[in-house]
Amino acid sequence: MAKDYYASLGVSKNATPEEIKKAFRALAIKYHPDSTKEDKKQAEEKFKEISEAYEVLSDPDKRRMYDQTGSVEFGQGRSDFTWQDFSHFSDFDDLFSRFFGGGGVDDLFGGFRNQGPDLDLAVRVKVSLSDVYYGETKTVKFRRNSVCQACNGTGAKDGKVATCRTCGGSGQQRYVQGQGFFKMVSVVTCKTCNGTGKVPIEQCPVCKGTGTITINDSVNVNIPKGAPDNVKIRFRGHGQSQNGRTGDLYVVISITEEPGITRRGNDLYMQQEISFPEAALGTEIEFNLFKEKILLKVPAGTQPGESIRVKGAGMPIMNSGGKGDLHVRIMVSVPKRLSSREKELISELGQVTQKKHSWFSK
Repeated sequence: MAKDYYASLGVSKNATPEEIKKAFRALAIKYHPDSTKEDKKQAEEKFKEISEAYEVLSDPDKRRMYDQTGSVEFGQGRSDFTWQDFSHFSDFDDLFSRFFGGGGVDDLFGGFRNQGPDLDLAVRVKVSLSDVYYGETKTVKFRRNSVCQACNGTGAKDGKVATCRTCGGSGQQRYVQGQGFFKMVSVVTCKTCNGTGKVPIEQCPVCKGTGTITINDSVNVNIPKGAPDNVKIRFRGHGQSQNGRTGDLYVVISITEEPGITRRGNDLYMQQEISFPEAALGTEIEFNLFKEKILLKVPAGTQPGESIRVKGAGMPIMNSGGKGDLHVRIMVSVPKRLSSREKELISELGQVTQKKHSWFSK
């Protein structure tokens, strides 16, 4: 008798992916053996039933096949569902963290995933704020594993290999732990053949049977204008090599601080010192921001600590062509030493100011 996956989840045949996911979540919480107060064995069977239904109905291709034929193939022509067929582990992670002490489903089902080698490589490069402002190009040097040309990556002298006896040529080893529902199936890369299913009859003398050699490599990194800190730039095929596969290189941009300049998003912040007369009467100041000449107009009566915004003089906005703003905080300098004439003028100004305040207070 054909299984009714829609009935298992309690949804209609026109249910949306969101409705299917919502129904599965509610039922999974209800029937998970660690949360239900009902018969554990029945709960396990029901939990597997709704998981099978979710596996089919949440996958567009499997759902289409099921709707057309009333059945579905899980793997190698099989119509029977096993936990190894469940491919939606990410949907379990947040749902069952409460059952596994915050560890997520990986604590229980993590072994289902194929634990192959991670061939991607990450290199961090330090750049200045000026580099990001203008979008410079940097050459990054690094070391990585590359395919041995002497054996074409087989690890075998003259390319002669035999079937791996450990895994029988599958390239994988499987371990089963636990009992009943709490069964953990670990599928790992065969350590004898490193997942190739083949072993050298005689080792390659250049790579010593590994199939790879260490080389010095380099890439030219075009730093995007306005790039944020820790942005990653991907270079395909420049990662580690193993078993005929090569990962990618990720260059991580690390921006160093610039003396006297602070970045917040696309805006830049700095300080500029002026004299009291300039603050009182107003002035124009020209200064350098990296290689740019900035003309700052200081209005008369500017107060100490007040900020003046220069629109469009900040950091370029990545991939947009626009720019942020420059914010200049005005600091009024007070001279430590005065000439006799300066003292005389300041004293006179003080008397005028005092009289002015006295007149307003009457």
